[in-house]
Amino acid sequence: FENSSERFLQDNNVNDNGDEYDFSSYSCNELFTETSSDLMEQRCAFARTCNQGSGIFAPIVFCRTNVMSTTNWCLVLSPFLTMWLVLLFRMLGSTAEDFFSPSLEMFALKLGLPPRFAGVSLLALGNGAADVSATISAITNDPQNGYHISLGALTGSGMFIGCVVAGGGLLSA
Repeated sequence: FENSSERFLQDNNVNDNGDEYDFSSYSCNELFTETSSDLMEQRCAFARTCNQGSGIFAPIVFCRTNVMSTTNWCLVLSPFLTMWLVLLFRMLGSTAEDFFSPSLEMFALKLGLPPRFAGVSLLALGNGAADVSATISAITNDPQNGYHISLGALTGSGMFIGCVVAGGGLLSA
């Protein structure tokens, strides 16, 4: 069976003149710079086909402008998306509380670590495990250029932590 959303994307990328719009080679960040505000069908096609055809999250904002303007769509969808984000963070917090914290406590007891030291060391180890596995995967999958990806990821995350997190901590202190 063909995916109905893919079929919808393929059928509606033709304007009134029969010209087909294909913006799959563009990044979705260029939506407003590469399209004209007068041609809403072009903007709709861009929203559906940018980023190698994957499109943006909610192309309805740019495609159903005959019902509401783009600004009004954003105002209507914002409370629902905010509630969804709050729900996801609540679920993440309860999952960490129910599964991660007891495991961390059990490891601390088995290793004979005080709770504060376990939180600092084991939590950091669990947080960095994804970076280590991504680095190993990058190097093993592409021995020639994998180290470029791994060094970029590691230095980028280090700079983010050093600048943004430490700066935020300093500003809030």
